[in-house]
Amino acid sequence: MSQHSHNSPREWREIARDLAREPDGLKRRALMEELNKSSDSNSATCAICNKLCELTNCKIDEQGRPVHENCYAMKLKNPGNRYS
Repeated sequence: MSQHSHNSPREWREIARDLAREPDGLKRRALMEELNKSSDSNSATCAICNKLCELTNCKIDEQGRPVHENCYAMKLKNPGNRYS
């Protein structure tokens, strides 16, 4: 997990990267809570379709990027498509 100052909030992208890499369920839950409380915007751009994705409903891909669940499922089903 990344080191950060306890005096300044982390960016949601950093939290999401840690979340994507964390195998421990309890730590993942804590990271999700931190992500939900982050001071950043409540939305991001889906790394697959480049459309707006609400952070509360998005999934995190293996690189720690926000993605729509449907976009990610399509990417997994069709690895040769234009979203890969």
